[in-house]
Amino acid sequence: MASKTHYTILLLSAVTASLFAGSAAGVYHIVGAGKGWRMAPNKTYYEDWARTRNISIGDKLMFLYRSGVYNIVEVPTKELFDKCSMKSITNRYQNGPTIIELTQQGPRYYFCGVGKHCEEGQKLAINVSAIAPPQQDAPNTSSATVSTRAALCYLAGLAVCVVSELLM
Repeated sequence: MASKTHYTILLLSAVTASLFAGSAAGVYHIVGAGKGWRMAPNKTYYEDWARTRNISIGDKLMFLYRSGVYNIVEVPTKELFDKCSMKSITNRYQNGPTIIELTQQGPRYYFCGVGKHCEEGQKLAINVSAIAPPQQDAPNTSSATVSTRAALCYLAGLAVCVVSELLM
């Protein structure tokens, strides 16, 4: 069995690779960075994470979590989000990892619907902005390159899941 150091290096490599996987088709955001989608260490963890991100239409949120232990519930309003209410669910995702493509501008609200996870801070509110203007000096990107970057990001996410599972 590999040492914890080897798994940590693999985790850092996967996160770094995903950071460079942005493309004209959108940027992948690993929710919670290296921690993934799990019980937050404090009630503002995911709020603090979101505050440091510029999220636009076409970007993708990558939620890294273990199926059966965590899930993702999307609700349409801040009021339902603040109350961790599951009365009017827009979407529910149960099989991690989950990638959600952001196709509309405006606020989006997600939380974990398991137990009291939401009340303990496992919740994420973001504001999706209009499509970011393209960089003028950026080279043209072929669809093969975009597909390769997307695959790299997905594999990086899977690597993070495997490593976090092994470190548990």
